[in-house]
Amino acid sequence: MIAEYDARLWYDQIPLRRSVRAYDSRKVPDDTLDRLRPFLSGFSGLCRGARGVLLDDAGDVFTGIIASLGRITGVSTVAVFIGDTSVPEHMESVGYLGEGVILQATSLGLGTCWVAGTFNRNCTASRVKLGKNEKVVAVTPLGFPVEKEDAGHRLVRSLANSKKRKPLEAIFGGLPPEKWPPGCREALEAARLAPSALNRQPWFFEVTHGEITLSVQGAGSGYGSLKRLDCGIAMLHFEVAAKALGLEGHWELLKPPHVARFILHESGSGISQARG
Repeated sequence: MIAEYDARLWYDQIPLRRSVRAYDSRKVPDDTLDRLRPFLSGFSGLCRGARGVLLDDAGDVFTGIIASLGRITGVSTVAVFIGDTSVPEHMESVGYLGEGVILQATSLGLGTCWVAGTFNRNCTASRVKLGKNEKVVAVTPLGFPVEKEDAGHRLVRSLANSKKRKPLEAIFGGLPPEKWPPGCREALEAARLAPSALNRQPWFFEVTHGEITLSVQGAGSGYGSLKRLDCGIAMLHFEVAAKALGLEGHWELLKPPHVARFILHESGSGISQARG
């Protein structure tokens, strides 16, 4: 049976989620992990081509990294996000599924951090059973944040935050906001808050009558791109907010440079206003 998520619960976690790199070494209780496991196998058809696996005693996933500044420390449990490369949209699927796991973990009081580059990929791959066309795409530590970060972790956090997020006006086009259905602005704001590599926010939303189209901005929009991983994360944020606020619709995947189109349902709140 496919897991079902609580849209209001996850929506409430979006502003609370932050990247945590320093943990206090406490083991995550089994009953907490049991509330996370169902989402590793997917919670929507959009999770096709993606899955997650939990690894215990997995601090070695973050060892052997040349750059030690800001390295993940004190972690025991790691969620590994795996993509099936035979599915063209596997990167966006991994982003979508992985962010669901992260929002659920946040609701359980756990710290997390998307890591798609600086981890021991060979070590991680050796500890999970990969299918013929599968690859490890990213990981997140799962644990309890330390009360006070050291200077190295504080520096990394300040560098990550040094580039402000784009304003909402920079990530959408199409209809003016006064013609949007109720809940659309909040859903776009939730997408704006999605984490992305180097905080680059490589997404653009085109709002038209009855639908919102998500595309990759700039170069690197093809299948398998890390930018599509980031867009998958933004897709989930938009969907979660839309569901929580009564903006009914569903995603339809598209070919590059587009990513997906959110089609508003006729019964969705405010759809007639969007067409007015």
